[in-house]
Amino acid sequence: MTCMDKTQLFESLSTQDVPSLLDLLSRAYDQMSLDQRRRVFGSLAKKPSLEPVDGEVLLGEVENFRRESLAGAYYEPFDVNSKNWTYIPEETRAWFERLGDLLKASCQLTAQGDHLHAVACFGILYELIGTMERGEEIVFGDEIGSWMIPGDEKQYVASYVTSLAATATPEQFAAAALPLIQRDRWQSFATQAYPAPSRQPTRRREPTWRRRSSVRTSRQDPSEGTV
Repeated sequence: MTCMDKTQLFESLSTQDVPSLLDLLSRAYDQMSLDQRRRVFGSLAKKPSLEPVDGEVLLGEVENFRRESLAGAYYEPFDVNSKNWTYIPEETRAWFERLGDLLKASCQLTAQGDHLHAVACFGILYELIGTMERGEEIVFGDEIGSWMIPGDEKQYVASYVTSLAATATPEQFAAAALPLIQRDRWQSFATQAYPAPSRQPTRRREPTWRRRSSVRTSRQDPSEGTV
């Protein structure tokens, strides 16, 4: 393969019109990994203040995300061994990023007072989180779990509970809120979904290349180790 000359390349690019350059950037973006996109476009991708969210449109996106997730669109398994067990597939990273975006948008519905759509969206997303935490084939990786969800988990839960309180009967509220606590009590301590006593040490985990792959529910980064 011929070595590309950067000077000649940029001389050629300088003669292109704006639509051609945008098309080239779009194709280059599609070829990049998530980390590469952050490094190259991160400073340009800062989101402005939140705009109003259409509840019906968001619910459609959430339902589509559920269909794709359950169909294995983000599931990319590989043979885990002692050398690659810390690797997280691009599809897994993409799933968590999309999940975080949808949770943030659902929070905006709560802020807008669109509690019915907010409850519907949060319900689907937390059901998916529970499915992922049970180790079903949603995403793949050795050390994955709720700690990888971007954003403020405390805010997500608070918004969900706020919208539930505005729309549900006491019985419905209890039925929907209880799984938030039960899905993982340590996660619930972190989000303050209910008062917590002093936290007990986490058991040391054995790498999954020695056992079956599982998920983490603690928001502690696995690179920090365990107690």
